[in-house]
Amino acid sequence: MVAYSGIMVTPITMIYNMDKSNGRPRLGTAKRDRYVKISFNDGEYDRIDILSAKAGMNKAEYVRIRALEDVIIAFLTDEEKALIHELKKLGPNLNQIAHRGNTEGLTAIENKANFCLDTMADILINLKKRTQR
Repeated sequence: MVAYSGIMVTPITMIYNMDKSNGRPRLGTAKRDRYVKISFNDGEYDRIDILSAKAGMNKAEYVRIRALEDVIIAFLTDEEKALIHELKKLGPNLNQIAHRGNTEGLTAIENKANFCLDTMADILINLKKRTQR
């Protein structure tokens, strides 16, 4: 309580228990103040450098997650993006084949449909192999 012109006044900070703020509130993660010294040879360091870049992380973040969680999802490589692009290009072809099949009958589209389905299967198998690394 503070006396103000002879009247006892309770400061607002006492009513609402307001502490002085030092900026933005913490995000909820505990401060990392424990350190582990770890050494790598040139090959290991280069591998961590490449893998962390693929995952879009810095090296410390990558090693921490690999050590504690062992689940890291990497970005798609350029080759994988190209395979997905090829897969997307087959969509309109399938629509054209289906339309032609509806108008001319299924025997008219059998070869094109089989080719398109085989191409899609090859692309999907290739992508599946890459994601199981």
